[in-house]
Amino acid sequence: MADKKKDDDVDDKKEVEVAKEKEKKPAIEPEAEAEDEKKGNDDDGKDDEKEKEKIVFNPERIPKEDPGDGLPKKDPEFIEFKWNKEMKDKKSCDTQHMLYLLQLALNLVRLRTIERNKYFKSIGRTDRFINQLDNPQIITNFLDWHNKDKEKNKFDGELLYKSEKLFMINDIISEIGDVKKGPATKIFTKLKKDVIIETTTWLELPQPKLKLKNWGYTKMYAAEKVIDECTVDEMVRLLKNGVLQSVIDANAAKNKPSALEAVDDWQNKVIQYFIDNQLDGKKFMETGVKDTCKSIMDALEKGNNKLRGGVNQVIRGLKKCYVHELLSKG
Repeated sequence: MADKKKDDDVDDKKEVEVAKEKEKKPAIEPEAEAEDEKKGNDDDGKDDEKEKEKIVFNPERIPKEDPGDGLPKKDPEFIEFKWNKEMKDKKSCDTQHMLYLLQLALNLVRLRTIERNKYFKSIGRTDRFINQLDNPQIITNFLDWHNKDKEKNKFDGELLYKSEKLFMINDIISEIGDVKKGPATKIFTKLKKDVIIETTTWLELPQPKLKLKNWGYTKMYAAEKVIDECTVDEMVRLLKNGVLQSVIDANAAKNKPSALEAVDDWQNKVIQYFIDNQLDGKKFMETGVKDTCKSIMDALEKGNNKLRGGVNQVIRGLKKCYVHELLSKG
């Protein structure tokens, strides 16, 4: 009987020890993300499973500071542009447009990091906090790389869809963006699967200006001029080297010449207006469109309001032209 009682006592002690061990282990609630499930994206779910394993088995719990929302502490510079209507899918995007999509992917990663850190905090595991990325710096790194050789170093739709997944993650996003391979994988997944081109919003009229945020760039190419920097002589060259011809071509395609084209020697008169008024790029961009249009119309044929359409075409042509290309023609 004594032996049996001794065995029972041992079993009771084991049960108590097992119960205590269970109490020591934190209760872990897996994160449920309906949106990811709908999209068939298991990447975040796999991450959660890995994190649960770390939480259970990692004996060291050194608290970390909350990484916050990941937004920059000061306002970054930005490259302002309008979405090109020809780029209706990712495959057709050039570097500037693809970098904007990359910026959206980075923001999705930022928001996801906030949610995961909230979860870690809720279970008392601040040692598992995930650091936020410097999104403007990543874009800047790509801009630096692209500017070194804009013909060779392209981050465009062709690269995204013709390259192997690991090459995009390791050699492009991780190496050029200067981020670790783990975050680079998440960025690639968001860019490829979750980011969409919002043509309805980005192409609505009046067309909104998009901002590519970075540290130091206000234009895509550091060595190239934008229209705000053009002299009067350069504005004249823009008109001669393509802007005026684009007005003629656009109306010819519709088989409907504008009233402006019926004015005798209209091209030279428009050019002379810029010279007479010393209208350089900065002054042109700072003056309201209505004021510029009326002033040009009056210089051509005062009181002829039928010229408005054609003159506005010239103004729009100047504002959206590729300045560097037209100035390169001489």
